[in-house]
Amino acid sequence: MPSTLLLSVDCLRSDHVGCYGYDRPTTPNIDAFAADATRYRYSYSNCPGTRWAFQSIHTGLYAGQVDGLGVPNSYRDNLSSCFRSADVPTFGIAHNGFLSRDYGYDTGFDRWVGVTDFDEDDSVVLKAGRELASAIDSDAIKRRVLRPAYQLVAGTGSGGAYRPPTTDSDIVDEALPWLREKQSSGEFFAWIHFMDAHTPYGRYDDHLREIRGDAAVDHVIAPNEADAVVHSETPEQRVIDTYDACIRRVDEQIGRILEVVDDDTVVVIVGDHGEEFGRYGEFHEASLYSSMTRVPIIVRAPELEAGVVTDHFAQHVDVPPTLLAASDLPIPDRYVGTPLQHVDDRDLSTPTFFSLEPGHSGVRTDRWKLIQRDGTRRGYEASRDEREPQATTDVPDDLHDRLDEFDRRLAEERVGGGSAALERDTELSETVTENLAELGYLE
Repeated sequence: MPSTLLLSVDCLRSDHVGCYGYDRPTTPNIDAFAADATRYRYSYSNCPGTRWAFQSIHTGLYAGQVDGLGVPNSYRDNLSSCFRSADVPTFGIAHNGFLSRDYGYDTGFDRWVGVTDFDEDDSVVLKAGRELASAIDSDAIKRRVLRPAYQLVAGTGSGGAYRPPTTDSDIVDEALPWLREKQSSGEFFAWIHFMDAHTPYGRYDDHLREIRGDAAVDHVIAPNEADAVVHSETPEQRVIDTYDACIRRVDEQIGRILEVVDDDTVVVIVGDHGEEFGRYGEFHEASLYSSMTRVPIIVRAPELEAGVVTDHFAQHVDVPPTLLAASDLPIPDRYVGTPLQHVDDRDLSTPTFFSLEPGHSGVRTDRWKLIQRDGTRRGYEASRDEREPQATTDVPDDLHDRLDEFDRRLAEERVGGGSAALERDTELSETVTENLAELGYLE
């Protein structure tokens, strides 16, 4: 049985990745890996928001099938548990409050490292700004409080040097000793999640110089707080420069991991969702638009030939059965995806489905996309900008039928036991609450 490594990157749009056609050198290590792996040109997050995407990746279900957030407390078919049941050592690390013990993501891992395991010393200015903002019921005043705080810490030009209290370098430092030990002693399953492409953005001048030729750019920590991303307007270039430099920082850390594992290790590199820079909604707004659904999925596994696959979709729900199939482990019957090793009957007319919260779902084929939210449906031609919806009567009836069938499946094939916690006054730990506030999810 080969070892298995799942590398996930928060907020990674496929159109900002070199091997997906981006013209900036954001991902040299991922590109080099992809050259000898299988890259899926049409690859999607079924549930494009961190709190939902990893429900799919770890449970093998659509997030819309799960009551609550996280890994349900009674669910034992999650990916890590499948490996541990086969006596495979398991390791997981994620510095994101949604991917914490509070939400059940430690389930199935022999060793789990989450937000509560890091000694964090965040900026006093930023913490004070967040505390003040949480007590003020006015978006305008919040901006006047937070924006100066962020600007003070970030500085201007090349002088600002803000870094989050925990970076992906810290994540990799924590993971490497375990990986080295297991690499030399036998097979393993490890999941490592990278956060440096997520706000608050750190400043990395060396990567800025590689991206744009210099580091003479005003740093932006949180584009929404700096008014640097506005819905329906082109984002400020410094936002894209900062985002790209942060992606390159993630890529650097992925390179450190790939240097340690051998060529026989099964590896999947995947983005959990994209990023919204104002084209279809507010910055970082969860949606089913392509800005959030299009993510890289790159796989190195037996039975998969190196190269670019363009004749069918790949999606998050395919990831867990693909990893289990690569290790010849049984795939739970309730998984909704298909191993990418076994998709001979799939083509671009075979639909991929999307879901977020109840009533917010969608379906896409090679020609059409249909999005439903709060009882309203909008259709889109796949070849056109999604800011130009078509009349739903133009969408083929069978696509409406497919979405109806998908919604019925979400309603009928339920799994209970997920966490309902998402507010400050719930059972979330203080550390997780602070982390979610830092990431912009709690006010």
